[in-house]
This record gives sequence, structure tokens and C-alpha cells, in this order.
Amino acid sequence: MNLYERFQHDMKVAMKARDTLRVEVMRMAMSAIKAAHGNQVKQAYDAAGGESNPEASAAAAANVVLSDAQMIDIISKQVKQRQEAAAIYYKGNRPELAAKEEHEAAILSSYLPRMLTADELRPHIIAIIQHVGAKNAADMNKVMPVVMQHFKGQADGRVLNQLVRELLGA
Repeated sequence: MNLYERFQHDMKVAMKARDTLRVEVMRMAMSAIKAAHGNQVKQAYDAAGGESNPEASAAAAANVVLSDAQMIDIISKQVKQRQEAAAIYYKGNRPELAAKEEHEAAILSSYLPRMLTADELRPHIIAIIQHVGAKNAADMNKVMPVVMQHFKGQADGRVLNQLVRELLGA
């Protein structure tokens, strides 16, 4: 079962349980996934010739499928948006709205892979630093792209940045 099918199943369960917040969050996430899929279909159609070659374009567009990794990226962005909104609500002295945003983020986070902790990341980052040959904080430009690519979807970028700075002695 891919991630989208899991969303559909869980939404049906939430509807039966009358969990309106969960249903609302699931619908928003599924809408974001559908929008991303639509963008990819349009790109595939245009890349295959568009109106000048409608048969080939239609065939190319029909073969577009979002991978679980792409859907995870979409859900990660949704979680981040809700966390940022919660922070804004806290600054605006609206804790009830912030709590709602945090709850929505928690619902969506349950569909993301488990994030690695700093202790789990540290030995891997040390190995990457040694492999790249970085010596000090000035070599951060060499290390960060490799680290970000290696841990995409497995760790928060801020945590990775902090660990690399710490390990390079910045």
C-alpha cells in the first residue's frame, strides 16, 4: 500500500470515527498530493510535445506516478507549514490556534519516516566529513550538500547544520 492509499484508508476510518480534524487534515494533504501530481502530468505532457503531438503527450502524461519519496516531501512541507503557523500564532498570543496547528502537524508527522536523532547522526556525519576531507568551518560548503543529500527525509536540516558546525569546530 503506497502512502496515498494509506491516506485514503485512514481518512475512511477517521470519517467513520467522526474525527473531523483528522479528516480535514487528510483532505488537505491529499489535495496537496493531487496538485503536485497534476503539475507533474502537465510537465510530462509539455515535455512530450504538448499540442503538436497529442498522442505521445497523452501517453507520457498517463504514465506519471508520484513516488512515496515525493509524497513524503509534500507531507514534510505541510508539516513545516503548520509548525511555522503555530509559532506565528504563539507570537500573536493565540495559543488555541497554535495548538490546533501543532495537532495537525502531529497527525501528518505520523506518515513521515522516523527522524534520526543527533546521537544517531553524529557517527555518519563524522564519516562524511572524513570522506570529503573537511578540516574546519571553512569547509562547511563541501560537507553540507553531501550531508543534506544523504539524510534527505531522515533528519531535520537545522539539526544537520548544527551537528556539522559542531563537528567542524565552528
